[in-house]
Amino acid sequence: MTHRFNPTSLREYDIRGIVGKTLGPDDALAIGRTFGTLIRRAGGTRVAVGRDGRVSSPMMQTALIEGLVASGVDVVRVGLGPTPMLYYAEATLEVDGGIQITGSHNPADYNGFKMVFQHRPFFGEDIQKLGRMAAEGDWETGAGEVTDADIMDDYVGRLFAGYAGG
Repeated sequence: MTHRFNPTSLREYDIRGIVGKTLGPDDALAIGRTFGTLIRRAGGTRVAVGRDGRVSSPMMQTALIEGLVASGVDVVRVGLGPTPMLYYAEATLEVDGGIQITGSHNPADYNGFKMVFQHRPFFGEDIQKLGRMAAEGDWETGAGEVTDADIMDDYVGRLFAGYAGG
């Protein structure tokens, strides 16, 4: 099995497109398979996944998680929240990477994926490599597990601590 992304969706800092036209669940599945493969090959085992409130985000999350667990990594769902909450989760939970499903500032028919790999930004050549690996079907296989982590209160507490000088 291989997957080719619409070339307009592989951006410098994220993978993004118009849902149903240049980005869909098959892309999300391939992102999960490939990102999970990269995590495993770097010695990692767990990835945090968050999503925004767009109508298409739950569907994209389901496909993304399917791909991640098929690559053999465990997934920690952190739920609905802003991208900085996913970054907080990736920094504080015992995970090796994170993916936020978000259309960011784009119109409602867009969606996308922002990634963090072992506490570092995942962009540029990393995204292009992910695209090449998917096109080649270069994926690990396995059976990861899915758990949930409720981090909203901790995240909001951290935000308030920042305002209070903590």
